[in-house]
Amino acid sequence: MFFKKVPKNKGTGTVQNDTATRDNHSGASDHRLSLMKHNQECIVNRISNKIEEAGHISESLIDMIGNINRYVEFQVNSIEKVTGEVSSYSALAQEVYANTDNSRQISAQTAQAAQEGSRAVENSIRAMNEIESSVEETKQFIRDLSAKADSIYEMLNVIKDIANSTHLLSLNASIEAARAGEAGRGFAVVAQEVKKLAQHSVQSTEYISKTVEEINRYIQNTNSSMDRTIERVKEGTVIAGDTRDTFMTIIDAIQHNNEISEEISTAISQQTKSLENVVLSIDEMSRTFDKLLSLVETASSGTQYTKTSLQSLHNVSKDLQSVTGRLLQVLDTKGYSAQTLRTCIPTKIATYDPYLSCDFVTGLVLENVHYGLLSIGNDGEVSPGIAKSWSLEDDNLTWVFNLRRGAKFHSGREITARDVKKSFERLLNPSLNSPSSWCLSYVEGAEEYMKGSAREVIGIRILDDYSISIRLKFPYSGFLLNLGQYICCILDSQELEKGNIVGCGPYRLTETSDSQCILTAHREHFNGEPYVDRFHIDIAPRDTAAKFLSGGYDYIIVDNKELMSRVKGKEGISFKSRNISGTYYVGFNLNSSNSMVRKPEVRKALNMAVNKKRIIQDIFGGMAVGSVCPLPPSILDNSDIKGYSYNPALAAQMLRKHPINRKLKIHLRKDEDSALVKMFNRIGDYIIEDLEKVGIECDVDRYTHAETLRLEVLKKCDLYISRWMADTGDPDNFLQPLFHPENVSNGTRYNNPAVNEKMALAQGMVHPGKRAQLYHEIQQLIVDDAPWIFLIHPQWAVAARKGLLGLNMSCLGLIKLEDILIDKQTNQ
Repeated sequence: MFFKKVPKNKGTGTVQNDTATRDNHSGASDHRLSLMKHNQECIVNRISNKIEEAGHISESLIDMIGNINRYVEFQVNSIEKVTGEVSSYSALAQEVYANTDNSRQISAQTAQAAQEGSRAVENSIRAMNEIESSVEETKQFIRDLSAKADSIYEMLNVIKDIANSTHLLSLNASIEAARAGEAGRGFAVVAQEVKKLAQHSVQSTEYISKTVEEINRYIQNTNSSMDRTIERVKEGTVIAGDTRDTFMTIIDAIQHNNEISEEISTAISQQTKSLENVVLSIDEMSRTFDKLLSLVETASSGTQYTKTSLQSLHNVSKDLQSVTGRLLQVLDTKGYSAQTLRTCIPTKIATYDPYLSCDFVTGLVLENVHYGLLSIGNDGEVSPGIAKSWSLEDDNLTWVFNLRRGAKFHSGREITARDVKKSFERLLNPSLNSPSSWCLSYVEGAEEYMKGSAREVIGIRILDDYSISIRLKFPYSGFLLNLGQYICCILDSQELEKGNIVGCGPYRLTETSDSQCILTAHREHFNGEPYVDRFHIDIAPRDTAAKFLSGGYDYIIVDNKELMSRVKGKEGISFKSRNISGTYYVGFNLNSSNSMVRKPEVRKALNMAVNKKRIIQDIFGGMAVGSVCPLPPSILDNSDIKGYSYNPALAAQMLRKHPINRKLKIHLRKDEDSALVKMFNRIGDYIIEDLEKVGIECDVDRYTHAETLRLEVLKKCDLYISRWMADTGDPDNFLQPLFHPENVSNGTRYNNPAVNEKMALAQGMVHPGKRAQLYHEIQQLIVDDAPWIFLIHPQWAVAARKGLLGLNMSCLGLIKLEDILIDKQTNQ
């Protein structure tokens, strides 16, 4: 490390000792000067690179402002068209208002005519009813006449009988006259006349009978005709009734139409007033867009000037680089000695494959070995990485990335678009089963490729050697943040074919063992050569604080009370803390055979049983805040989330309602000489104590820290203690790996369709307010289900010896080693 002890003069002030002292001082000065030369070279190179990078960004900005200018002009034209259309619509509304008023008047006239028609129909119905009555009365008269005709038949029959008797009497009289001879001749004449009279009576009777029969036929025909007339009258009455009902319906419809017309008239009147306000607003918008257009043109000019200035500055930086190089050559110093810094990480590294890494500690190393298309700053901002610039196409789905020319892998080979495509397809390859595949799951064709139904990801297209496009399935605001993570880095595709993992970050991984790894500067890194040549990183040391205080480490991460109490406030040591986007929790295995952990009410009770404040004070030394939900407050405000307060009495009462097995199996870490493992186990001890107070007994199974992260191990427990550190600071990035059922990092195997649906909806939500509201709802659903015991959100610090610059921790808890600069050496 760079803190080297300088021998002190213990002599009596002899010349020899003075000479030795001067030599020592001279050597120290030469070493400091060589260090300054090295730092100066690195700074000048990095300034030149950053200026060039700023130039690329300014070009992109010029293009973007040009696009904005075109869209503003288009918008201005659209507003003018809208103004014309609104004006036309206003005139049309006035015309509609007038037509509506005319229609109302016509409807009133129609209603009056319909009422008159209804009254006429009523009169017609009454007339038809009177006709029907008259016909019925006439029919009765005819029936009486028919009865009289039948009486005539009876009388004719009597007459016929009399005629027949008279005829018989005349025969008898003739016979008697013949017998009387001459004396009866006169009587014979009378008999003959009587006979004629009888014959004539019979003939008359037959004629009358025929006449009566004809009369009866006429009567029957008249009855039939009158029956038909009555039927027609009844049909006419029904039709007239229907007509009356129709008229009434028309009248009702007209009245309803009048009411609607009145409402329309009122609405149109109000709308006309609103349209006048709209026209005024559009005029104001038009004037605003004119001003905006002017500002865009000014910004475009300013950006162009900025580009010109950056180009001049770039030329100056090249001159500065040249002059600095000659100046440093003139300085008479000894050869530069490579600078080494030493630090440590709390646990063993699970894997050196970035695509298989899912724990934070591994990220502390691999973050500096690998680089993505983009880079994430200390406060979560996106900046250029391998891609010098990028843009979003008009479809709002396709991102185009332009790669730096000359950027190289650790192997020395230039990075091309082919490496990007091959790297991303490896990350999504189902045979790898990467826990970080979610980073690219939003890409079109990624799902089919992960299922093995496609040979390539169709959404990733190589445009040329230095350009690549990525098309998403839906707009996703967190996508750029994903591309800035080391778990989504770009690897050397040719080395991958040989089975080697070769990245392009500022440091190369040159040595690894169970106890240490060494990072060596990648001198051809596109951001410039890092200041520090090597980092020696101890893995899971026994006593971090003791080694740091004795000078064995140059800086350490402080994440617990014990470590903080031993190093904070010590002379010659700086201490900087900040809030970290992470969470500590106790996870429930929701697929456990133990019915206790499958009951939401029991899980809620166990949340109330844990004393978070004691954990924060005793284990974290106050460097944490209590958790009420999954997302840290640094990602999303959670002040409105209703969580679980510490209430052991209520917890015990709730548990008594569930007479179930009171024993749980909990996983803790095996005893390892690691501060992180010790901290996890202390948390476990506190959890066990709190649960015992509410009647829950815990059986402990122990595994290594790496084993506790494996899904097959988590399946064997009821409870496990873990933490999750944010990768990007985006809510979706934080929640998806932990709560989506298809992600292997979802150790609880939590699966709530409502949460899944809302997370999918939030992914494509562009409006920030609505997106935040969705995540608020998602968190409340998760809290209500209680798949975790929500513990704390941490605060971390960096403790460092004096003489280091650029040592900053990001909100994600990571440190960019390329920014660390040795400002001066400190005597020990």
